[in-house]
Amino acid sequence: MSGDSDKKYTSEQTAKKREEIVAQIAQGVGRVFDKHPELRSALMLVSQFWSDEADDAVHCDFIFSKLGTPNLKAAAKAWDDGEDGDPVNLPEGLSHMDLALTVDGYPWDDNGESIPLFAAFTKEDCHQEMSVMEAGAPYAVFRRSSLGVETELVGEMMRPWLDGVTPSWEQEGDAD
Repeated sequence: MSGDSDKKYTSEQTAKKREEIVAQIAQGVGRVFDKHPELRSALMLVSQFWSDEADDAVHCDFIFSKLGTPNLKAAAKAWDDGEDGDPVNLPEGLSHMDLALTVDGYPWDDNGESIPLFAAFTKEDCHQEMSVMEAGAPYAVFRRSSLGVETELVGEMMRPWLDGVTPSWEQEGDAD
């Protein structure tokens, strides 16, 4: 996928749509912060698995923290060790999985708009047997502030040829 004919959106359109989605995600993260005042930050991870239900689906996960910036190494260790909690990042009784499931109000579709908007920020050669921490690439950090939620974009465009790409199922003419 290297030509412009493989693109659903221009770079400018993609950046604008990505900004809109991240703003909606920030609102959802803010609602989690409202429910859990001890949490101070959240990290958004994006990943693309080539062996799951679709050949180009892009997934979104979150790591929440009581720290100013989530400690990804501690979260990965807790995740890999199969621990219910993450004592470095989370207050007792909370889990990353449960918190991630409560982020709502944003239109994330693993097999839809997430592909042209975020596939360029995912790691190459990931598969669904990998942990979220192993496959996920940091995209944004959300922090609690006196003004609400501040967003810092930290994602690195690792695969620029996928920026704005048309999902494979749309290229095949399977779109509605």
